[in-house]
Amino acid sequence: MKNPSNALVVGLLMSAGVAVADNDDYTRIHSPNNGEYTHAQILSNALGGTFSASGRDFSNGSINAIRNRDSGYIHNTDQIWSAGTYNAKIIGNQGSNDAEFGYVNGTHGGHFRSLLDAEEIGSSTSTTRDDDFRWAIKVDGFIWDSVYTSRDHDNYGKDMMVSYTLYNASNAIIGSVLFFEDKKHFSDKDFNDVAVLLSIVPAPQAAAMGGLTLLAGFGMTRRRRLA
Repeated sequence: MKNPSNALVVGLLMSAGVAVADNDDYTRIHSPNNGEYTHAQILSNALGGTFSASGRDFSNGSINAIRNRDSGYIHNTDQIWSAGTYNAKIIGNQGSNDAEFGYVNGTHGGHFRSLLDAEEIGSSTSTTRDDDFRWAIKVDGFIWDSVYTSRDHDNYGKDMMVSYTLYNASNAIIGSVLFFEDKKHFSDKDFNDVAVLLSIVPAPQAAAMGGLTLLAGFGMTRRRRLA
């Protein structure tokens, strides 16, 4: 198992061994094994301060990490992501398997496209997607590799990714964090195996004015869950 660095790392909500979840729209998260970081510890190391849990969310007093819905037919979820430009950075890797982080184009089907080696903490890249897509990891296997996406239907009904939206003290979105589970069978369900920070991107006009604009996908216009 690997410990996350002080680069931005994202973790899971833990409370008495299982994440707080008030309905089936939120995937339950188990506490990590001894020696692995909890979400609160990871967020604190990555963003500074001391993050404390409030239900399924976290805050250090100036940054709020708000859990996104994982499923549900009425509410938007974190399964399908909107077209746009994203900065992605590997900020944690607690998994025991080699993995890559990337995406799969479209809302169903498609092929995995690698962006980053999940073992290279601190590595980053920028990607522009022209259509809706799914975040994904590819995990090396003894016989064959496995691809798990943000859409549970791709994983035979199992949710393999949880996510948070980051807000500043002015309640403006400043980014998002993704946490993946790297085993579908016999999983410990701690969702800390691959952690990725999605940050805001300076647009040319905003950069000229010394400002930043949000990523195109961070308007949370994610699509409803697909059957």
